[in-house]
Parts: sequence; C-alpha cells; structure tokens
Amino acid sequence: MFLEPYLLAGPLRIILFFVLILLIHRIISARVSAQTALNFLIPTITLILASVLLGGFILVLTNTFDLFVIICIAIAVISLTFMNLNYRKPIRDQLQRIYTRTILYAVIKLERRKSFLDRDNIIKPTYKNRGEGLSEYHKNWQLAIGFLLPIITYVSRSSLFSEDVFTLSYHWFKKLNLINDLSFETWFFHPGEMMGDYLIINLYAKITSITNAEALQSFGLLESALLSLVIYWVVYKISRKHAPGILAGLSFALLYSFLPMNLDLVAEHKSVFTALIIAVPTMFFGIYPQSFRFNRKLIFGWFVVLFTTILILDLFVGLLIIPLFLFILFFFKFRDNLKQVSQVIFAYLASVSLIAVIYGVAALIKQEDMGAFIVSNLFSFDAYTYNSSLILPFKELIYYYQVAAVVFLVITIFKYLKKPHKWLASLIFLIFLNILFGLYHIDEVLLDLDLLSQVLCVFIPIFFGIILNIVVNLIAIFKKQSPLSTIIEVVSGAAIILGFAIYTFPQEATFNFESNKTENNVFEAYAKIQSENLPYSYAIVNSLPYYSFSNNDHYYYNYDYFNENYIQRDRRFNTYRNNATYLLNNPDIILPETLFVFVYEDTTEKEAFKAQQSLTKERIELLKAKGRAVSVYYNTRLLKVYKVENRPRSSNINELLF
Repeated sequence: MFLEPYLLAGPLRIILFFVLILLIHRIISARVSAQTALNFLIPTITLILASVLLGGFILVLTNTFDLFVIICIAIAVISLTFMNLNYRKPIRDQLQRIYTRTILYAVIKLERRKSFLDRDNIIKPTYKNRGEGLSEYHKNWQLAIGFLLPIITYVSRSSLFSEDVFTLSYHWFKKLNLINDLSFETWFFHPGEMMGDYLIINLYAKITSITNAEALQSFGLLESALLSLVIYWVVYKISRKHAPGILAGLSFALLYSFLPMNLDLVAEHKSVFTALIIAVPTMFFGIYPQSFRFNRKLIFGWFVVLFTTILILDLFVGLLIIPLFLFILFFFKFRDNLKQVSQVIFAYLASVSLIAVIYGVAALIKQEDMGAFIVSNLFSFDAYTYNSSLILPFKELIYYYQVAAVVFLVITIFKYLKKPHKWLASLIFLIFLNILFGLYHIDEVLLDLDLLSQVLCVFIPIFFGIILNIVVNLIAIFKKQSPLSTIIEVVSGAAIILGFAIYTFPQEATFNFESNKTENNVFEAYAKIQSENLPYSYAIVNSLPYYSFSNNDHYYYNYDYFNENYIQRDRRFNTYRNNATYLLNNPDIILPETLFVFVYEDTTEKEAFKAQQSLTKERIELLKAKGRAVSVYYNTRLLKVYKVENRPRSSNINELLF
C-alpha cells in the first residue's frame, strides 16, 4: 500500500521541497559551509526541523498557524538572509546600497544578455572549518548511503503492511482528529500526547499539498527512513568509519528479530521516534559542539531550540532520556570543558523552564492537573510492545545485550585511557547504553517499559555499530584508512546484516497489497476523492467511523440520512433548482455539487449492515431512474464508490480549471 503513487506523493514532494530549500540557501549565502554530504545535511535537517517545530508552536500559541503565514515568514527569513544586514550599523544606508547593487546587477545582466542565475550564484567561497571537510571519496560514500538507506528502510517497513492493525483503527481516527483540529484551544492536555509531532504532520500535509489522512498514513514510514539516516550518521561520526554506520542503519531497517518493534504497528507514527530524530544528533552535538556550523555565540541559543522541541515532541525522551545522557556527559567533561558542558546543561534547564511556564499558565487557564498530564506522558497507555518476531524473548535478549555492553565498555575504557579524544563519544554512548539496558530490568510500575522499548529500537542499532567499530579496531589489518580498507569494511558490515536479515526477516513480509483489506480500499478511495475535488464542494456518504475524514474538508452524510431523507431532498431541489428566490429562502434543500456514496461488498459483515447497504443500492438505482448523473467512481472487489453529480463540472479541480 505504501508504494502506491497516492501515498508516495508526500515523501517525494517533501524531498523536492527540501532540495529547493538547499538550492535557495546556496544562492543567497555569501559563503557555504566546509561541511558537505551528510555532515552538512543531517545537522541542517535537525536544526531546520527544530526551528520549524518551535516556530509552528509559537504560531499555534498566537492563533496564527496558517500556511499563508508560514509562507510569509519563510519569505521574510530568506529576504533577511539574502540582504545580510548588520544591525549594528544604520539600516537605511544598508538598504540603499542593496537597492543600488540590485539595480546595477539587473542592468548589467540585461545588457550582457546573461541569465540572472549562473555559475557564480552557485559556486561560493567556503568557510574555514578545520577537520570537518570530507574527501571526495568519503563524500561519494555518504551521498550513496544517504540515498539508499532511507529507501531500504521505507521499502522494508512497507513490506510489513499486510500485518498492520493501526490504519483506520480507533487510535488512527483519534490521531487524525488531533491533526485536523490543531489550534491553541486543542493543543494542551491530551493525555499521553504532546502534540508536537501532530504539528509536524499537519505542516507536512500543508507543504506537500496532500490530505491530513495521507500525511498521517505516510509519516510513520517517513520518520523511520529519516531515523535510519540519523543513526548511520551519528555512528559514522563516532567511529569515523562507514561500515559501523551502515551496519547500524541497516540494523534499524532490517533486523526486526533483534529489536523490540511491533510489526503490526509499523504504519503508526511514534512521538518517541520523532523526538529521537532531533535528540540523537543533539547528544552528539553535546559531546562535540564544534559539529555545529554556527558561530560559538549562537550555540547556546541553538541548544535551547533543540531541547525545547524535544520536550514539545515527547516528555519521556525530554525528561528521562536526555537528562540521563547529560549527567554522563557532565561527568566526563566538567574538568576540561566545564564552560562548554555547562552551556549545554543550562540550555536544557532553560528549555525545561520555558515549557514548564507555558504549560503551567495553560493549566491555570484551563484548570487542568499539570502533574497528571506529565505522568500520562511518562506512562503511555496507548503504547504497547508485542515482539512476536524476536529470535528470543526480549527479557532474555536484553540480558545478552547487557553482557556484551559491559564487555565492550571495559575494552573502550582501556582505549579511552590511551586516546581520550578518539574514544570519548564511544565511551559516553556505551555507558549510556548500559544504563538503558539496566533500566529495562526495573519494575514496570516505576518506568514504562513499552516507551523504553521504543527508545531501545533506536539505540540498539547504534550499539551494534559501536561494537563493530571496536572489533574493527581490535583486529585492524590496515594501519590507515584507505579506499581498499573502507570497501572491505563496508562489504563485510553489509554482508553481516544481509545474512542475518535473510534468515530472520519476518515471513509475513509481502508487497502484494492488492485489495486484501477493505480498509485499504477505503483509504485509497478517500485519497483519490480529496485530491481531485475542491473542499466543501462535495459530500460523502459512509459509515460513522469515517466521519473524521470529513473534518475541515467536506460534508458528511451517514447511511440513515441518505436512505431516509436524501431522495426527498433531491426531489425538492430539482423541482426548484432554477428558482433562485425559493432556494435563497430554503437553503436546507440545496444539494452538494457532487455526492460520493460508499457501498461495501464485504460478505462477512453483520446482517443489519448488509440490509443497510442493500437499501443504499436501491436508492442509487432510484436516482439513476430519475435521470440523475450517476457513475461508478471507484471500484474494487470489496468496495464500490458511486458519484452523483448534482451540478456538472462544479467539484473536480481539473474540470474547474480546464
């Protein structure tokens, strides 16, 4: 289902949108970063995602969250970046010089008959950033991995959709309602929900011009694809080798038998995963702040932005996982880099204080229990872990992980004593992973093990990558990194993962999604209707559970109304359709321009529903007999959607335009 064009549209459009942002950034920048490939892309994605989320949060708080407002802000930011103003000097003089240069630039280009954008607009001077540049060889490796790894993850997850129980379930509709009704009034105090990821999904739908339902449906796989790339990059930066990063990324993408992941919920987006997309790079930034591409004076502000967005996304990650990592980080850096680590910790405390104040004020206004809300986010009753695909029970598997983590921690300590800078990140992450594995043995009353399992789904692959890096260093044949050694390591790491994946990949995996579920047909039909027709120019007749599709998009009728009242309303409307005065005085009889009626052919349904569907078919035949324009709009073995045109060429977008 996820490989269908109507669900691939969102991911493809967001990729093209991000490429456009990078191109605009390249054109308007005076200089470009020395960082290239994923060393530039991952920090950029992290910071953009965090900035957009925090900006969207501010717009929601001020009741101005709208696509037009977002576009205006984006244009303003691009314009200010392009002008590169120095606010310490008179602004008027700078604007005058910019105006003069712009006129001269345009005149020169026109006189010489040259295009306004050429090679000089793309080839820019490079900022000096010692130690952060990549050789052309490693740049090509990163670009290839950055292209293939998300695709492998996306395809791997989509192959398990036959086991999906999330799509169109009660929780799916609940999440869709949260996305549809996003505003200041609906933001706060949903038990177990921090709303940050719903803001991202809503914005994702707006930017890519897809429906909220399509955005919700594809976002779970999109976040997994991006997370696999983040895992690869962080392990690559820790190890300075491609093979450990590839092993870590592919482990997250393919090794379901070693991760506590629900195969029947692969389509569900997870706030823990979204938070970790920002949190995992932030952890690395905490160890090596120089990985930022910004002036050191701005690092504190960026850490505040990053930590604030993590808290907006998920309190379990923000209040339990991040403080644990910061405590370990402080232990290792307070002697030699007290100022640096203090800056990171103060940024975190500032973020916690900011969110606490905002939610505290909201709690007073709405008279909500702040403590109960926090507990509901630290102990989620919606999340559960069912690991039917694991090679061993997870309690037993985590024991082996713990033993391996302790062994490799001891090895890393000896390595760290010899070369502290090289092994600092590995040591910090291994101590952190040992604690995470140990936390899993805590009583479930004290810690939500289901949420911890989601965190471990991300950090176990990182653990695999760090182990491979240690093993490679222990048995290294090549003294120095070379193209040959890189190829041998990468091929070996990929071969190990593919070998495990072949023998352990879930047998349920399949790409045959052809009409094997009524829910799939319903979703595809709605996606087609909503993408092809103007909002509120049509109505849909369907069962009550599908009412959420109609919110803020189109009119909805249930079967009882259609079967009992629609024919009478149709008769009155067609009698007086040319009488403007009567219609003005009786607006209740006006029919939607187009009506879509869902008729189900599933023979396993209850007798009452079968009788209802049979009556609906009779009403459709009656409309045909009256000469109404009735046609079959969507047709499969399990579902048929009829289209009733009350006003021809008044609903379909293409027909209205052309």
